[in-house]
Parts: sequence; structure tokens; C-alpha cells
Amino acid sequence: MDFFQAQAHAQRRTKWLVLLFIASIGATIATTYLAIIFITGQLPKGSSSNRNHSYTYDYEQSSPDSPTAIATAWWDPQLFAWVAGGTILLVASAALFKSAQLRRGGAAIAEMVGGRRIEPNTTDLKEKRLVNVIEEMSIASGIPVPAVYVLDEETGLNAFAAGLTTNDAVIAVTRGTLEKLNRDELQGVVAHEFSHILNGDMRMNIRLVAVLFGIFFLTLIGRGLLRALTYSGGRDRKRDGRILIVVAAIGLALVVIGYIGYFFGRIIQAAVSRQREFLADASAVQFTRNPGGITGALKKIGGYALGARVNNNKAAAIGHFFFAEGGLSNFFGLLATHPPLDTRIRAIDPQFDGKYFDAPETIDVTKESFVSAGLVPPLPTPKRTLTPLRNAQPATALASIGTLTPEQVNNAQALIDGLPFALRQAARLSTQAPALIYALLLDDRPEICDQQLAALPADAAAFIHAQAEPLSQLQPAHKLPLCQLALPTLRELTAEAQAELFAMIKVLIEGDGHVSTFEFALQKLLQRQLLLSRAPRLMPGEQLYSFQAVREELVLVLSAVAHAGAETSGQAQTAYAVGTQLLKTLEGPLMLLAPEMCTPAKLDPALNRLATAAGPIKQRLLLACAAAATVDGELRIAEAELLRAIAALLDCPMPPLTLAK
Repeated sequence: MDFFQAQAHAQRRTKWLVLLFIASIGATIATTYLAIIFITGQLPKGSSSNRNHSYTYDYEQSSPDSPTAIATAWWDPQLFAWVAGGTILLVASAALFKSAQLRRGGAAIAEMVGGRRIEPNTTDLKEKRLVNVIEEMSIASGIPVPAVYVLDEETGLNAFAAGLTTNDAVIAVTRGTLEKLNRDELQGVVAHEFSHILNGDMRMNIRLVAVLFGIFFLTLIGRGLLRALTYSGGRDRKRDGRILIVVAAIGLALVVIGYIGYFFGRIIQAAVSRQREFLADASAVQFTRNPGGITGALKKIGGYALGARVNNNKAAAIGHFFFAEGGLSNFFGLLATHPPLDTRIRAIDPQFDGKYFDAPETIDVTKESFVSAGLVPPLPTPKRTLTPLRNAQPATALASIGTLTPEQVNNAQALIDGLPFALRQAARLSTQAPALIYALLLDDRPEICDQQLAALPADAAAFIHAQAEPLSQLQPAHKLPLCQLALPTLRELTAEAQAELFAMIKVLIEGDGHVSTFEFALQKLLQRQLLLSRAPRLMPGEQLYSFQAVREELVLVLSAVAHAGAETSGQAQTAYAVGTQLLKTLEGPLMLLAPEMCTPAKLDPALNRLATAAGPIKQRLLLACAAAATVDGELRIAEAELLRAIAALLDCPMPPLTLAK
């Protein structure tokens, strides 16, 4: 299953969940209606229970006690409309309220359960090891580096990924996970969580939390009514006792109905979650090609007394987020959000003998770990050269979207290892990360570079002068990965500091009157990822399903790609013609636009509109762009950067398309 199939599958699952929860809310409405009818005793006219009412029936009419007459007597359209409208309003309002609480995305969820953000420049070896593993997988998969959290008070072995989009995603682990898993096992757990990110599970998880809270809100209202009666009892002795009884009965009914609706909602949630866990386990093995990593983590969960227990009382609401069952599962496993441990292990290792890890283990942090954790410079190693892809095929570039393979992880490790140590450290410091971004945009021509340096703040210019040697060692393919490493630090800047960052980036880019593919890629990637990390969107908005509706945008983007890798107009025309062969669904002639019609100012709104297109449109566009870029059998670094920027702006993460040798 490729990225686009996985996204389509996630959307279909979401639609089924919506239908199931609509059915659950419908049952809640019906139960509430009947409860109000029963409690108030206000049966509509015609009820056989109202013996003071006289009935007149002719010989064709049924008895007043017949099922048809009783059903008719209990049906009051006006009351039902009020109950249905009120219930839907309450559930929807509560769900929207919960969504608003989680609008900060993954960070809000991690902090809700006691998470502490790990600083990118942490000196704790175990925390640094976790950060390194996550950085490698982020660069390998092409997604922004997630923020990393640790639940310091939790000694069980567990983890979760949360967020509305890949731009605001976080990965959180318990203190027990940091201390009791070796690197392979930790990598297996992180790969499992990356599967949830790439498969679109995070957004659905948050929707589940919001909808379940909406249903449970009926119980909270019922509790509020009962509590109000308790505090107000005896204050007004003239109060009608019958009204108090009715209100108390309604409050009790709402408590019961809310719990019943919540219970069945949890069953739906748990059933869906269990299936996704099997997929994530299989994906983790595929990503790492190391079954022992994830099975080792699962065996340790089974062997330690605390297992995967999470004690925070707010963790139950997000139980389906976690790597393993964080609490006790009742009702014969119906509410279990994860399959049994032995079932998960045997799905990966059929030879599993049922024996879990049974001896305490402490991960030994040796002196060599300081190098692997990135706290001291590594020993000199043969320099790896980053080269363009030879004999590149468009299908290869497209197949890499939304994937994570051992080859990609190795390539990401090579990219990171090739970065000068001083620059890797600068990317993790809030005082140096903006200056590092500025340094990547400096022009090679001395006269232009001097003008750019003069426009920079004094501290940024001083940093660039101090790091002149490591900056000169950077290869072109190192630059975007270095930006990715700096993202977690840049996210923590204030809104004012981010605004200053983008203003200075604009000055540096426009200094020479020309925007290169790298400059466009860096600016747009940072803008989108930092904007969505600060204000993530739960709802994607209107979605376009017609190729013809975005015809102009498709032609513009494909023309820009054709010109990016061409040295002559003839080469651009050839590349464009190859790309248009994959856009045959468009009506009318498809003419290559002139270079001045494909400027970043025109490309930006076109990509914003295409970001709302359905998956098949994005998939076909990216395939056409890849075909145009690889028409000569080679994917140059500039072309790869433009492809990555386009894919990222379409919310389709693409990993680096260079080879480390």
C-alpha cells in the first residue's frame, strides 16, 4: 500500500467511523426521548396509558391497546425534534470545544498527560539517543522533525504519536522507555509511531477524542443537575417537590444514557485501534528490517511488572494513541485498544515461545555513547559524496512519498553524518538556528554576499563569520536536511521572532533579483511547516475532485518543473511534453508556459489551491513532475529540491532524492 492508498484507506475508515458514531448518537437521541416521555409522564394524546382520554374507534380501527396505537400514542414529533436538536447541539458543541482545546495539536496532547519537551540540544545521553533516532527517521521519510516529549513520571514502557498534521506532530515516550530499551528496540517503537504519522492515523485519533467527549458530555450535564439539586435542597421549602423529582430523574437518566453512549463509542474506538496496531507493527518491521527491535520492546513490556502502564488519569482518554495498552482492559477485552502482546509478537515472530523478558536490565551508557548521541564530534571518517540519482525513474520518486525504508534511513544517517558538527549543534540552539538559516541563503558571488551580510543583524553576521569554515564544507544536498534539523528549534521561537526570520529570509532571497529552486524550497517549506505548527487545522476544508477545476494550476506547476531542469527551451519543451502524457484527463491543448509565467509569486497560490485537491490529482501531478524532471534519466539536486518542496506543499512528504557514496 503506497502513501496515496494509505491516505484513501484512512479517509474510508473515517467515513465508516462517522457513520457508526452517527448511529450511536441516533440511539442516544431515541433513548433520551423515551426517558423524558417516561419520566415526565406527559404522554401524547391517544396513549392507552392516559385513561382519562376517551377514544372513538370504528370497526376498521385497531384497539387502543394494539401495538400500532401504542406506537402512535408515544410518538410526539415536536418533542422528538426538540430532543434531537438539543442532543445534537450539546454533543456537537462539546466535541467542538474539545477540538478547540486540542487546536495546538500534538503538543497540547503531550502536555495534557504530563509530557515535558526534550530540548534538541539536550545533554542527557538517553534523551539525545531518542532525538537522534527521530531525526534520522524524519529526514528519511521527508516529514518535519516532530517535537519530542518524555513523560517523566511514567516508569512503564509506552509511547505515542499525536498531532493534527505532520507539521505539528509530536512523539512522546515514557521515562521507562528511555531507560529500559536499547537502541534497536527504541528504533522499533519509534518506527511504529512513524507508521501512525505516515498512515494518517493521528488526525482520526483526535477526532475520536473529540466525538467521545461530546457523547460523554451528556453524563457531565446529568452530574451537574444532580449536584445542583444537592446544593439547593432545602433552600426553598415551597419548591414543588414533583419538579425536583423530575429534574433528578432527568439528571440520572442523562448520566446513564451518556455512559451507555460513551461505552459503545469506546467499543467502536477500540475495534478500529486494534486493527491499526497490527498494521503499525508490520510497518515498523518493514521500516527497520529488524523484527527483533519491536518484538524485543513488546517482550520487555510483558516481562516488567509495570508493563506499559500509564498512571496519569488523563491518559485513558487517549488510550488508543499509545504503543501498548496503557491501562486495564475490562469487559472481556471489548475496550482493549491494542491486541494482546503475545498475539502481536506472534504476528511478527511465529516461533515465539511465550517467554517474555524476565530479568531487570539497565541500558549501559558507555563513553562511546557520547559520540553516537551527538554530544561530541565523531572521529574523522571517509567523506561521503552526495550525488544525483542516475537512471532515475518517475515511479521511483513517487514511490518514495510517505515511505520509510532501511535504505532511506541509511541515506539519512549519511546526510546527518556529513553535516559539520558545529552546524548540527547550531541547528539545535535558538540563539543560532536563525543565523544558520540566513547562512544557507548567502550568494556565492562576493559582492552580493557582502550586501546580504550587511543587511543581517550583528549577531547573525558574527555567527556566519565564526562558522565560515564548516559552512564552506556544506554540499548542496546538505542544506534542506540541515533546515529540517533546525525546525524543532525554530518552532519554539515567538511569533515576533518568526516574523523577523521570514522578513530577513525575504530580504536575502530578493537581494539579487532572482529566486533559485533552493531558495524557493527553503522559504516555502519553512513558512508552511512553522505556520501549521503554530495553527494546525483539524478540518482540511473544501476538497477538489475534478482535474479540470485545477487545470491552470497543473499546467503552471508542470511548466515550472520543466524549466527548472532545462538549459534550453527545447529541453524544457521535451520535459513538459513527457509530463503532459500523464495528464491526459485534462481537456484542450496543454501549452508550456514561458519562464516569466512560472515565477514563485505565481507558483505559490497555485500550490496552495492544489493542496486542497483530492489524492488522485496530487498523485498524478507529482508523477507528471517526476517524469518531467527525470526525462534525461538523471535527477539533479536542484530538481530534487523543487520536487520535495512541491510535494511538501501538497502535504505529501518526500524523502531526500540523493545518494550518499
